[in-house]
Amino acid sequence: MSSAFQDITESSNTLSVDNQTVIFDSSENISEYNVEADLVVTSPPYWNLKDYGHENQIGYDEAYEQYLDRLQKVWDQCYKNTSDDAIMVVNIGDRRKEKTFYPIGMDIYNKMRQWELIDNIIWYKPNSLPQPAYYLDRLFDDKYENLLIFAKNEDYNYTFNKIRVEQKYKDQDPRDEKMNEKGRSVGNVLKMRAYRPPTVKNGNYHAAAYPEELIYALIYTFSNEGDTVLDPFLGSGTTLKVARELDRNGYGFEIDNEYRELIENRINEDIRIPDWDDLDILSQ
Repeated sequence: MSSAFQDITESSNTLSVDNQTVIFDSSENISEYNVEADLVVTSPPYWNLKDYGHENQIGYDEAYEQYLDRLQKVWDQCYKNTSDDAIMVVNIGDRRKEKTFYPIGMDIYNKMRQWELIDNIIWYKPNSLPQPAYYLDRLFDDKYENLLIFAKNEDYNYTFNKIRVEQKYKDQDPRDEKMNEKGRSVGNVLKMRAYRPPTVKNGNYHAAAYPEELIYALIYTFSNEGDTVLDPFLGSGTTLKVARELDRNGYGFEIDNEYRELIENRINEDIRIPDWDDLDILSQ
């Protein structure tokens, strides 16, 4: 790449842990760095929900359209800094504010300029909180978030390592010829409990950490050993923790340098390898 890019290895605003690199800068500046990824996995900040305490944070105390426009700038830069067959996974839920419903995932898709939406996986959260008091007897409880799967090309030419589990009733199913010897394919509804951090910035938690089992499944599926994973909204460092475990190179952008110690500790933590049966909703 051009020498106009910032040299990450010589930058004072970076943290390196093995083959994982954290860049403490806004994700709106990704294209200024010499980064090329094969997979993007991220969960952007919600709109007007959490104050992360940084003056240039995306999503807090700004208009909804401005929020979407700033996210679009990040998606465009991810597109520029990824390989031709890259996949981008965006984990996002919906938002309800002052009795108005904001389908953030749908609006991200409607504004997307270059990436092609090829799938929407549902993350089912059995332990999500009930609706606020006003909506408690007016709405179903909110039990899911979207995992929007975007591809850089339209040919479905990308890495895909299918997750399979043992056929549950294989001894009773007479259709032996239709069974795959590798097992049954996991569907596009993944069951995982959401994290409930006790205190922000304490105990290696972040205000909006997503479960590492979820990220493990995504990185396993859409990349191979030696590939590079990018998370433009790194937070506590979960994505790079999993990338390290799976022998992927990782880059993460985090705007708040105060998370440096938390992120370093998080990346170095041991990880529990998930059992695919635990996330398969049909195995329960």
